[in-house]
Amino acid sequence: MATRRGRPSRLLRVIRKPKGAIGLLLLVSLTLLAILAPYVAPRDPLQQNLRWRNQPPGSVLGDPGEVSWLGTDQLGRDMLSRILYGTRVSLLVAIFAVGVAGVIGTALGVLSGYAGGALDTVIMRVVDLQLSLPLILIAMVWIAFTTPSLLNIIMVIAFWTWTQYARVVRAHTLSVKESGFIESARAIGTPKLMILVRHVLPNVFSSVLVIASLQFGRAIILEATLSFLGVGLQPPAPALGVMIASGRQYVDTAWWLATMPGIVIMLLALGTNFLGDTLRDVWDPKLR
Repeated sequence: MATRRGRPSRLLRVIRKPKGAIGLLLLVSLTLLAILAPYVAPRDPLQQNLRWRNQPPGSVLGDPGEVSWLGTDQLGRDMLSRILYGTRVSLLVAIFAVGVAGVIGTALGVLSGYAGGALDTVIMRVVDLQLSLPLILIAMVWIAFTTPSLLNIIMVIAFWTWTQYARVVRAHTLSVKESGFIESARAIGTPKLMILVRHVLPNVFSSVLVIASLQFGRAIILEATLSFLGVGLQPPAPALGVMIASGRQYVDTAWWLATMPGIVIMLLALGTNFLGDTLRDVWDPKLR
C-alpha cells in the first residue's frame, strides 16, 4: 500500500514544482498542436504561392482576407502550417528514438550489471567505443550507404544515445543485485530471467525514466541538427531543421523564416529539460 500511495504523491510533486508544471504545460500544448496539425493548420505545408513569398507575420493573404499568423517563406508556404507539421516530425523522431535507445540500453545495462564477467567487459568496451565516435560522423557514414529518411534519423539517434542508459542502468543493477531480496529470490530457486523482470527492472525504472525525459529534448535538437546539416530530412519536408537551414540566407530580409522554427525547438527542449530536471529531483533518492 505504501508503494501505491507513493507513486501518485511523486507525480503530484512533479506538477507542484514550477519547473515541472511549466515543462509539462509546454510539452502537452505543443504535442496537442502537433497531433491536431491536420485540423488546425490553416494551409497545406507544401502548398506554394510565389505571390505571397516572404510575407511577414500577421500579413493578410488573398481576397478572403486569410491571416498568415507567422508569415510565409521564400516559396509562399505558410510558416504556421509548416511549423505545426515540423513539430510533429520532431516529436515522432524523439519518441521512437528515445524508445528504441531506452529498450536497448536498459536491456544491455541490466545484463551487463547482473551477469558480470566477460559479458560485462564486452558490453562496456562497446559502450566506450560508441562514446568515442561523434554523431555527425556516424550519421554521414550511415546516410552514405542509405538514403535520408525518418527511419534512418531515428536509427542514427537511437544508435548514438543507448549508451547513456546502459552505463546508468548497469551501475544501478550492480547495487540492486546485492540486495537482500535478490539473495532471497536466488535462494528459493527463482529463475534468473524472472529475477531480472520482477525485481531488477522495477528498481532501475526510475533512473530510466529520468534519462529518457532528459534525452527526449536532446533527440529533438539532434534531429533538427541533422536536418540543418543536410543529412536528415530533405526539402521540401516540413522539418524544423530544414526550415532553419533554408531561411538562414534570408535573416536580413525575412527574419521569421529561421527565428520561428528556432523558437519552437527552444520551447520543446526547454519543456523536456524542465520536466527531466523535476523528475530527477523527485525520483533520485540522492537529491531528496
